[in-house]
Formats: sequence, structure tokens, C-alpha cells
Amino acid sequence: MESLIPPILLMLIIGGVAGYFAGHLFKRVSGMSLTIGVFAFFILFLVYIGTFDVKVESITANLAKFFDIVGPLGLATLASSVPFVASFIAGIFIGYRRY
Repeated sequence: MESLIPPILLMLIIGGVAGYFAGHLFKRVSGMSLTIGVFAFFILFLVYIGTFDVKVESITANLAKFFDIVGPLGLATLASSVPFVASFIAGIFIGYRRY
């Protein structure tokens, strides 16, 4: 049991710190949401008029290939990352509320 404590503690620390910075980044980006929205509208308009060519079949093929690779990992990987995810979510809330 003692050999499991350091890796779990390391996952909690890394998840918390990463979540803190992700929450802080999310708060900063949410302040620029109008600029990001205008930029996204402009890009979508250019796609609509035909200036950009988006190949949806290629995107869906790549996503299907990704999920075929990741899919078999499944429940074991999800269960082993619960401490990281929990501390990451807590870090997001702390990082977002700070400043």
C-alpha cells in the first residue's frame, strides 16, 4: 500500500497544478470571447463563400481512426486516471476563481 501513495500523490499534484493553469487560462480567454467570436464568424463566412475548402470526409476519417486507436484502452485507463481528473477539476475551479 505504501508503494501506491507516491504515484497517487504525484498525480494529484500534477493534476491540481495543470487544472489551476487551465482555469486561469480559461478566465483570460473568456474575457476575449467577443474577439474570438468575431474571428470565428469571419472564418465561417469565408468557408461559406468558398474561399476556404473544408474537407469534412477527411476530418471524419481522421476522427474515426483516432477513436479506433483510443477506444480499446477504455475503462482501465479511465479508472486509473480518476485521481488526476479529480484534482484537475478542483484546480480549474481554484484557478478560475483566483484573480
